[in-house]
Amino acid sequence: MEFKDSGLPQNKLVEDAFNYSKTNALAGEKEALKNVQQQVGMIFDQQKMELDMLKQGGAMSEAEYEEEKKNLEKQRQMQMSALGPMIQKGLLEMFTTKRAGPARELHQNSDGASPEVLAAVMLVDCVRSPIDYENIEKKFGGTVAGLVAEVAHIDAYPTERSENLKKAGADTKRAFIVRALTDMDVATKAIEKASKNPFARVMLPPGQEQELFADAQAVWGADKKLDARFLQLFNKFAEAANSTFRAEVDAKGELELVKGAAPAKPPKLLPGPKGPKPPKPPGNGGIGGDVF
Repeated sequence: MEFKDSGLPQNKLVEDAFNYSKTNALAGEKEALKNVQQQVGMIFDQQKMELDMLKQGGAMSEAEYEEEKKNLEKQRQMQMSALGPMIQKGLLEMFTTKRAGPARELHQNSDGASPEVLAAVMLVDCVRSPIDYENIEKKFGGTVAGLVAEVAHIDAYPTERSENLKKAGADTKRAFIVRALTDMDVATKAIEKASKNPFARVMLPPGQEQELFADAQAVWGADKKLDARFLQLFNKFAEAANSTFRAEVDAKGELELVKGAAPAKPPKLLPGPKGPKPPKPPGNGGIGGDVF
């Protein structure tokens, strides 16, 4: 994805943050490639050991062993050569979903997200060390770096998250909750896709609905459009996952989590493909006659 296709506003700060975050995401290719190569190597070694055991046990001749070993090595080389493009594609998808996606969501469904908060949303995942933070502060300034630091801090302490969110400023709340909104949207689409398989069974981790609700409750009121977006995405997510929880707004305008408000719908079983109708047997409908 290029910046012109991102759906983000034409703003230099936002564009610079987009490009910085994209470069940062792709910089992980070498590390990811090394890890996957190690996994492929371990699988190859396991398969080679199994071949050795078959040969030693007399279940495979020398010629068969050499042929299988050659095929195994060929398969390993093919996998290794495909890893680079596969990992680069995965990293680009991660950047689009986890970094550019939340910024676009915030731009499209917010009371008025500033360029600084849009930039911060894309830069949070770029910070893995104090030096990373210093680099962001030098390039993007104290306002952006401060938002990045606040979101990272809130993320780092789950047990204190609600309290820290309540104390945070409106832009920090926007930057934090929009990441959860995007994750819910992505998860809903994945669940809907999986549910097309009649044998698939989707189960949420225990407490996930309550955790999402607690995060939204802590930022409720900071941005009316994001509040409405949370209601829409949470209930769509809950319905897709057959959860009995629903989010509602009470008479005072406060967010509340209701259990059993809308009973979970049973998964729809998709009909299997129909084969050709069997030929009509001869007869007059008696035993062995016309039954179709």
